Amino acid sequence: MHVSISRVLRVLAIGMVMAAGGACGSSDKAASPDSGPTGNSRFVGTWHPTSGTITYNCGGVITPDTVTDNLTWAAGVGADLVQTAGSCVFKANVVSSTASALPSQSCNMQSGTTNITLALAAYTFSLSADGLTATESASGNATLSDSGVTLTCTYNETASYTKISQ
Repeated sequence: MHVSISRVLRVLAIGMVMAAGGACGSSDKAASPDSGPTGNSRFVGTWHPTSGTITYNCGGVITPDTVTDNLTWAAGVGADLVQTAGSCVFKANVVSSTASALPSQSCNMQSGTTNITLALAAYTFSLSADGLTATESASGNATLSDSGVTLTCTYNETASYTKISQ
């Protein structure tokens, strides 16, 4: 391939952080006067990673990477919430304090001459009781194609976040 695997994995890391893939439902409750945001609005805003690792397995080569990019949740159309990563848009629905990706989501992105297809297997973003911190879990497959060579990788991610803006 013309693009180094580490460069492609960095592009994938951005996509994974923004990924989505699981359940349905909604629980957007009305806010009480002093309780702050409730329901789906608790998720909306920008979240900064405080720790996290994405581990890729590409043909038996295991590569860990650190989660470093902020993620932003916005109110969705066709789902409770939406995240956008480059050309990819991922949707999630909320049940209680957990956003889970809608099933069967995938997207294509380009890094130089490398085409990347990202397919989500599972994704959750779970809020703490105070709604100011969260944990994220994601897994799926990424297929990289360049110059007639195709490589399929799996990934698993776990991360912790702090909310930095509404």
